Amino acid sequence: MSAKPLTTKNTLMLIWNVINFIRKLVLNLVFFPLFFIALIAVVIAMVSSDKIQVEDGSALVLNLAGGIVDQKRQIDPFEAMLNQGKGPDANGEVLLSDVLYTINSATNDKRIHALVLDLSELQYGGLSKLSAIGQALNEFKSSGKPVVAIGNYYDQNQYFLASFADTVYLNPEGMVAVDGLSRYRQYYKSALDKLKIKAHIFRVGTFKSAVEPFIRDDMSEAAKEANSVLLNDIWGSYTETVAANRGIDKSSLGLNATAYLAELEQADGDSGAMAVNLKWVDKLASAEDFRLAMLDLVGKSKEGDSFKQISYYDYAKLMAPLPELVPSEEIGIIVAKGNILNGSQPAGDIGGESTSALLRKARFDDTIKAVVLRVDSPGGSAFASEQIRQEVLALK
Repeated sequence: MSAKPLTTKNTLMLIWNVINFIRKLVLNLVFFPLFFIALIAVVIAMVSSDKIQVEDGSALVLNLAGGIVDQKRQIDPFEAMLNQGKGPDANGEVLLSDVLYTINSATNDKRIHALVLDLSELQYGGLSKLSAIGQALNEFKSSGKPVVAIGNYYDQNQYFLASFADTVYLNPEGMVAVDGLSRYRQYYKSALDKLKIKAHIFRVGTFKSAVEPFIRDDMSEAAKEANSVLLNDIWGSYTETVAANRGIDKSSLGLNATAYLAELEQADGDSGAMAVNLKWVDKLASAEDFRLAMLDLVGKSKEGDSFKQISYYDYAKLMAPLPELVPSEEIGIIVAKGNILNGSQPAGDIGGESTSALLRKARFDDTIKAVVLRVDSPGGSAFASEQIRQEVLALK
């Protein structure tokens, strides 16, 4: 029997069959495993959420980890789904709105009798966001429920939030680091000169210092003045808030080297005792001391030997609001977070096109009766900023 001669039609059919086989192979190897992983993740999340229970008289442990942000940066959706429900992530992000909603829920929850600030994994937040959380903590305290803070070590951001507590505990071997504020930049004009690189810079205004690293080897007097005004204003707000919370003089915060060494020497070199002497903290307590104190405050858990408690991440999942199925009149919140860039940008950055599109969408949505534009940005593109400004004017 002779072989069928290859024709153009047969060749094309052969190529198509090979391509189709590869397509099906890739589909089976990639899509279906991902589908089953996603399905398993959803099932696990549903099952785990069913097990979350709040004992009557529990303490909400606000164990915030990572950064507090107005808008989370864009991440791979499958990664987000797989990480869902894993709890604290020191490299992750927590939405400020979620934190405020959760604290407010605990304020009105009769099962929650106290709140514990465990800030050991809190990385950053910014004074404005931490102040908003502090206000929510004050509302929690006004309901008659105590707030306590526990830490082996408090950095400046962590301590700001801890100062809102009724009682601040510190490990006997720990310390509080309140160092003040500063700003340092890299300047590389000489490096560019040695590399024979010429930078062509265009700027308008005395205090436009963003481009100074390209044209100077040090900070200009105008930049020093602007930075000093900004940092002094932020530091003044920090010290006034903490001093009022702790009932101390704000001059005792951010000690210079001489004053710090004098206080440390008076405490025999014990940084924990020094924190008590300065009234930065109320009590020194080991993990066991704190466990016993919390047993007295809220009682023993049904399981294990610890006090009755629920973590922020479990409680937030339990109290998350259900999505509205029927549209109603609302206030729209548009978050402009990150660098201002041209074009469309993902979450975590501000795009001239993408942020304008959000404003335009709110303008033509009859259910949106007002708009809050929440800006958290160091600046960026002038053109993109102008695009957004034009949309704000149209919205007004």
